[in-house]
Amino acid sequence: MENELLDKLSGKIVIVGIGNPLRGDDGAGPALIRELKTRIPKDHSEITLIDAGEVPENYLVRITEKKPDVVLLIDSADMKQPPGATKFFDAGEIQQGGLSTHNASLKMCVDFLKSETDARLFLLGIQPERINLGENLSEIVLLKIRLLADLIIRCLNHA
Repeated sequence: MENELLDKLSGKIVIVGIGNPLRGDDGAGPALIRELKTRIPKDHSEITLIDAGEVPENYLVRITEKKPDVVLLIDSADMKQPPGATKFFDAGEIQQGGLSTHNASLKMCVDFLKSETDARLFLLGIQPERINLGENLSEIVLLKIRLLADLIIRCLNHA
């Protein structure tokens, strides 16, 4: 995964966490953004971190204003894999839908970003263990978030 991430993270990068923190592992995207915000300086000119919650469409103008080279969306995705599994999806796969609990808004966001930027668009899907209302992140997904934060930091330091 590190080499794959290294290939994707170059230039001006916007990382967007998507999900509902009140629904267990559906909050994986925002949790990863919170973790990264504690470790990446706010004045880092090449990286923008956005916690979009359940409404990524509300952040489209902010994303396009950054004129990114890469937009990395992070969301829980039911990939029929063991909890904590991760996978990258490119823009075409996101547009087909069926990956996330936010399918309609993700597809609309990707369509808009493709029309308004030249950015390369990716989704990093994290397989949830549970997404029930009122639950916390599962231990396996929390561990994966910490590992992904470490990996992203290493990749950014190499870019």
